[in-house]
Amino acid sequence: MAAGLLVAGVALSFKLGLANSILGLALLLWVTGMVRGTATWRPSRLYLPVLGYVLVSVASALASYDPSFSLGDLGELSLFAIIPMTASLIDRSWWDRFLVAVTVSGVASSLVGLWQYRHGSSNLDHRLTGLMNHYMTFSGWTLVVVLLLAADAAFHPNRRRLLWTVPSVAVCTTALLLSFTRNAWVGLAAGAVLMAAVWRPKAFYAYPIIAVLLAILLPRPVLDRFVSIFDLSQPSNYDRLCMTVSGSEMVQDRPLLGVGPGMVKRRYPLYRAEDAPRWQVPHLHSNVVQIAAERGLLGLAAYLVILVVFARHTWRALRRRDGPEFAALAGCLLAIAAITVAGLFEYNWADAEVSMITYACLAAPWALAPELA
Repeated sequence: MAAGLLVAGVALSFKLGLANSILGLALLLWVTGMVRGTATWRPSRLYLPVLGYVLVSVASALASYDPSFSLGDLGELSLFAIIPMTASLIDRSWWDRFLVAVTVSGVASSLVGLWQYRHGSSNLDHRLTGLMNHYMTFSGWTLVVVLLLAADAAFHPNRRRLLWTVPSVAVCTTALLLSFTRNAWVGLAAGAVLMAAVWRPKAFYAYPIIAVLLAILLPRPVLDRFVSIFDLSQPSNYDRLCMTVSGSEMVQDRPLLGVGPGMVKRRYPLYRAEDAPRWQVPHLHSNVVQIAAERGLLGLAAYLVILVVFARHTWRALRRRDGPEFAALAGCLLAIAAITVAGLFEYNWADAEVSMITYACLAAPWALAPELA
């Protein structure tokens, strides 16, 4: 029961209130099951760096310019409960149900997004959001689903699954490309390159053909948006450079614990570069810069250790190419690599809807390859 609720909560994370209620019930049932001896706790090397990140976050809040405000901003940390729940509940039989569930949500959201694009959400001022509340959330969530599906299509031994994985990849990728969200495009490219470099080198021959087809088929505004990635004089690109400089200055002033959770937005005007395009920003548009400025170098170190521990365990598990869980493990690795690269240009680590599916992918390798825990 708890596993089913966990799957449902993550798959419905685009409805945050509903997802939180479902996941809260899943947590209650899981803890109750452990007390009664009907559920288990699966160990994971991921728990220690996650605990370190939580403790640093609390310490940063206590040392904040406004401790009461920063402590109130730590509600996002509760989502880390998804990590031990996933490691303990989502076994190999439940993974397929998880993938189907997030695929149904991803395809439904993407179809809504394509309808939105067709009906006016086709420019930078009006961008498709699918079933999400923001285009950045849509692109981050969809990016994870696309990479999970791509790995399943490429590596799962049951080729009948191509009947639903390939069309799903096509729908979700099309919506992602039409979202004008450059960080997600860069993450998608990183995932595609990683998959080819590690497992499918011959795919590199197809990538130029795909690029030409996209150049022919995609609308001109989308292509112009792609070209703007490389233009440092473009306002939003220059804005990110200014935010990086401001963030580094925050780190210099408070190197260990940062300015405090939630305080970057409030302190930014004091650190803003004179020629920065905006006076106010919600965050610094980069996981690395935001975490370092907000939680200090200790917080950044904990974040990076989480990623290293995940990558090390998953890579070890992937050495067995004949295992039934290979496609799922590869999907988790590609998805986390893609969302991490995208996170260099967008603060997606604390986007609750994206965090839910990201944390599930971080923990899944311990569920799929528990013998390596």
